[in-house]
Amino acid sequence: MQQLNATQIKKSFINTSRREVEKITLPPNLTEIGWAELDYFGWADAKIPQRAYIVVPVDDVPRGLMLRTVPMAKSQAMCSWCEDLHETTGVRMFTAKKAGPSGRNGNSLGTLIHGNFECSEIVRNPPRAVEGHNDFEAHVSMRVDKLNERATSFVKRVLGEK
Repeated sequence: MQQLNATQIKKSFINTSRREVEKITLPPNLTEIGWAELDYFGWADAKIPQRAYIVVPVDDVPRGLMLRTVPMAKSQAMCSWCEDLHETTGVRMFTAKKAGPSGRNGNSLGTLIHGNFECSEIVRNPPRAVEGHNDFEAHVSMRVDKLNERATSFVKRVLGEK
């Protein structure tokens, strides 16, 4: 993912009003983030615990979404983005208001994502024996591609695209 500054991040949001964008609490360490190792950038709002944000490159354009966390009864679930079978703790349900008139009418979409947005790291982990992959690089490449497809698909659905 390309490195983004605060202005670029705030301009990327597609499902927020200008007023909501002004209230976004950005992480304090933007210049210290390993952008090259990220497939998307996500963080929880330090001031509003039930709010989080993601920025996903869609066709090389950063697209930001404001998310809301939803309380979950279960403590374990599979992340819909990285689909890791082993890292099932800390996965949370997030909802995103749809962009445009649909979102203003109250429509939203939900997805299960790791609450600390660590999917980029997880998909790059070596395959475990039960996964049966002998080619580490091909396995990781396939998982990275699938993560990017799922994240992009979610953003496009929020935009009203297919």
